[in-house]
Amino acid sequence: MPNNSPEKILILNGSPKCKSSLTLKVTGAFIKGMQSERNCTAEYIHVSEKNIRPCTGCLSCWGRTEGECVIKDDDMPFIRDSILSSDYIIESFPIYFFGMPGTLKVMTDRLLGIMCTFSGEEIDPIKTERHALRSPKEGQRLALITSCGFSESADVFEPIKKQYDLVFGADRYSHFCVPQLKALAQAGSGQRFSKMLALAEQAGAEFITTGKIDPALTAELSSPILSQKTYRVLMEKFWRDEKDEVKE
Repeated sequence: MPNNSPEKILILNGSPKCKSSLTLKVTGAFIKGMQSERNCTAEYIHVSEKNIRPCTGCLSCWGRTEGECVIKDDDMPFIRDSILSSDYIIESFPIYFFGMPGTLKVMTDRLLGIMCTFSGEEIDPIKTERHALRSPKEGQRLALITSCGFSESADVFEPIKKQYDLVFGADRYSHFCVPQLKALAQAGSGQRFSKMLALAEQAGAEFITTGKIDPALTAELSSPILSQKTYRVLMEKFWRDEKDEVKE
C-alpha cells in the first residue's frame, strides 16, 4: 500500500532574530509554495534559541566514537535527529559579514559526525561532496535561502556558496539570495515586497515538484528590486531613524 503520510520539511532558522527574521518571511513564502503542491508538515528550529556547545575539534566522531559526537548534554542530538528524519531541509539566514551567523556556524560544525570520515580522498574537480552523509535518506533535498543588505547579492553570496559546494557538492542543493531585504522591509509591504514573496512562493512550488529551482527564477529572486537611488534613500532614512531612536 502507498505511504500517504505527510512529508516533513525542516526549517533551520539561523537568524539571531528568530521568529522576527526578515529572511524567515521569505522562507515562509517558499514553504507556502511547497505545501501548495504536496502534503507536508513544517518544523521550525530557531537555532539561536537552542543550547549548542561549540565543536572542540577532537574528531572523535570520525574515530573513537565514529558517527557520534561525544557532547551529549545540549540540544544537538535533537537537531541531528530532526535533520536525518526530514524529507526537505531548508536553511534560512541573513548573511553577516559575508558569512553565516555565528550560532548557525556553531551548529554546522557540530554536524561533522553525520558526515563520512575523510580519509585523504582526492576530488578534482569538485563536482561531488567532500563530506557525504553516512546514512542519507532517500530523496532528501536541501535548499538554502539567504538575504543580504547589499544590492550585489552574487558577490556577497559567493563565500557561502563555495562553502556549501565543498560540503554538499555543487548543484546538489538549491539556493537563492535576496538582496536589499532591509530596505525592502523599510519600504513596507507594498508591491515590491509582495512581488518578491510571490517569487519565493513560486520557487517553493518548483523545488518540491522538480527537485530544483529554475535558474531564471533564481536569477530574478537574486536581482535587486529597488533602483540604486531608491535603495540609497531608504537606507539613509533607516540609519537616521536608528540614530533618532537612540537620542530619544
